[in-house]
Amino acid sequence: MSSEEPTFERFLAAVRGTNPFRSHRITDVGSGEATVASIHKNAFTKLTRVVQDAAKEPNSIGALLIGAPGVGKSHLLARLFQWAGEDKATVVYLHNILASPERMLRYVLNATVSDLAGHRGSETTQSRLYTILNRALIRSGALKGRKMMMGPKEIEARKEALARLGARIDPQNAVIPVLNAFLTGTSHGSLGDAAAERRAHAAVLWLSGETLGPDEARLLDCARLLDQAAGAAEDGLALPDDAAVERVLHVLAHLCALAELPLVLCLDQVDNLDPDAVRALMSYAHALLDRAKHLVVIVSGVKQSMLSLRTGEVIPAAAWDRIAERILELHMIAPEEARAILEGRLDAALSGFEEKEIEEVIAARKRDRLFPLGSAWLEQRLDGVEELRPRDAILWARDRWEAQQDRLAAVGGKRWLKEWPGPVDGAGTKPPEPKLQDVIDAEVKKKIEEGKMRRRLQQASLPPDEDNLASLTHHLLARCAGQASSTLVSIEHLTAKKQRKAPAYHLLAREKRADGVTVTTGVTFLCAPSGHGARMPLQRMADDTKHTDKRILVTDEERRPLRLGGAGKAAYDALCKLGRQRFLHLHLDFAGHAELDSLVGLLGAARSQDLEIEHPRGQYRKVTEAEVMASFQRQSLLLAHPLLRELLTEEIVKGGTDTTPPPAWDPQQTREHIMAELSWRLGLMAKELAQIFAARKKLSDRRFAEAWAHIKKTAQALHDEGHVHATATDDDLFVQLRGKK
Repeated sequence: MSSEEPTFERFLAAVRGTNPFRSHRITDVGSGEATVASIHKNAFTKLTRVVQDAAKEPNSIGALLIGAPGVGKSHLLARLFQWAGEDKATVVYLHNILASPERMLRYVLNATVSDLAGHRGSETTQSRLYTILNRALIRSGALKGRKMMMGPKEIEARKEALARLGARIDPQNAVIPVLNAFLTGTSHGSLGDAAAERRAHAAVLWLSGETLGPDEARLLDCARLLDQAAGAAEDGLALPDDAAVERVLHVLAHLCALAELPLVLCLDQVDNLDPDAVRALMSYAHALLDRAKHLVVIVSGVKQSMLSLRTGEVIPAAAWDRIAERILELHMIAPEEARAILEGRLDAALSGFEEKEIEEVIAARKRDRLFPLGSAWLEQRLDGVEELRPRDAILWARDRWEAQQDRLAAVGGKRWLKEWPGPVDGAGTKPPEPKLQDVIDAEVKKKIEEGKMRRRLQQASLPPDEDNLASLTHHLLARCAGQASSTLVSIEHLTAKKQRKAPAYHLLAREKRADGVTVTTGVTFLCAPSGHGARMPLQRMADDTKHTDKRILVTDEERRPLRLGGAGKAAYDALCKLGRQRFLHLHLDFAGHAELDSLVGLLGAARSQDLEIEHPRGQYRKVTEAEVMASFQRQSLLLAHPLLRELLTEEIVKGGTDTTPPPAWDPQQTREHIMAELSWRLGLMAKELAQIFAARKKLSDRRFAEAWAHIKKTAQALHDEGHVHATATDDDLFVQLRGKK
């Protein structure tokens, strides 16, 4: 418990340092942001009914969620996620799904299994996949009794029960043996069996569509898979085709239904993707809905953009009819609903001070439930307004809160409260209007940081994936090819065609130096979980002596560091002997992957008209994709990324993306600081936590940015461990204690 109990002065500090209306869009469906049940109530009821219908009948249902930007589509999905968490369903939220069209389904599987098998801390039995398997055994009657003991006999009984159940839902016995390897491996692993933990990990890799080497294949202890591995010794063991990928998703959906937690795939902001990616994703969604049982696929996007994709036949008519079997359209809200949204956020933000009986806060809230915004202010804003977007109401409240912060800073706490609500917003000298480019640049930078932090907080949503990395990189570089600002002339995304061997590289870039010489660079991304998986890609790179002047190997050094067997090491050594000018091994960390994802996601948001700025003050305008790209160039944001810089200039990259030395502060003290400050309040922005931290440490202003970054990093670690819940908001984090959402 914090040694500093809430006081009126602490309340004033909270008003100065936190704005509960900064976030006007959902970036994490698992966030604890306050919601109002009456908003879009009918649409939410219909959505939950779709899920319940899929649980009862052996059919799959497609649902299309559309509406204008800012009407609350992602908020509705967040409410669905929270509802599902009450023992209702298994919701997998997929956003910014980017892969080459022929590998799109495999990437969806990878992201889905990564989400289901992910867990916080070191307890693997806490994953949703483990819960689904055990619950399916009990609810289906395959396992008698409701107590889930963890002794060897009980684990063996569960293995046998799942095998019996598999005869019904997986007659080819292609997926259940691997799920059994996961179930038993996780169970024995929780008892301290390290080999069993490796077996569970190998099962997750195979279920995700990854390639296993002979050693990993043997861990699964499945005769059929061992035979397949022996027949494909060179290529390794993996799901051979899209039909096999579909089969895994079918079995998972059936098991979720048996567990009475139907599987729901939410494909949010689909219209952010390029047409080819949309076409592939919707075709695969169509196929899944036609062939799977008890599956719900929710496709969400801006109404105008989605209809354009349909009329332009990017989404074929047959696919549209299937994914839009149920259409839910969100509309503007009424003024009284806008008030309810603001009251809900204020209740959440100020409840801690009311609970601690701070008289000044209680009295002010009794006079006006919209304190410190003010009912009179809202009535004035809503004068003549018949309907509006939820986003508009939140943006108004954000500005109003900032005006109160300015007033508080100018006159002090006692006078501010005595004279509240004070003069009309904007009275007095107005600051000069910033330039449009400056406003765009600031918003772009904030949103990129928000995207990176969102992925860091939910790492399972961005699994290590070679094709995803290649697709993200190609997406960005294709917009730079031929531009005077770079040396890049062309960029080609190479993919394996049917009946042909995999290419030596994922990308082939051509650059023209200042002396007119064209340099060809091949780029290979490698996220193989084993030395066996790395062998052939490295061998193909080493054997290619005719097509490139330079070769770049990109590995995920944080999550999938390069592992080498004998043959792989020989190929890697041969590449290293070429010298730094002809071969570069770029070690990418998770932040580097997340940055690529965030850059592409921001372009997509602009394309679907879902990126807005305020300019001039009080007026909101959409930012175009061209304006975002121009901002990238003005701020050198693409050149700041080590991989993109290497392919846009002739500069040699010497390091990874994270070279900032760790701060000289005790990590444990920082953790205690965060937990203590959160112990008596609903939540705080990381920036406010950093302000308190800096004041106590008596840090100079020039060290504040370092302290803020340190607080955010520590909060992310506490989030990963399950102690707090953090939500990315612009370039900051909103942090709450678990259980106080």
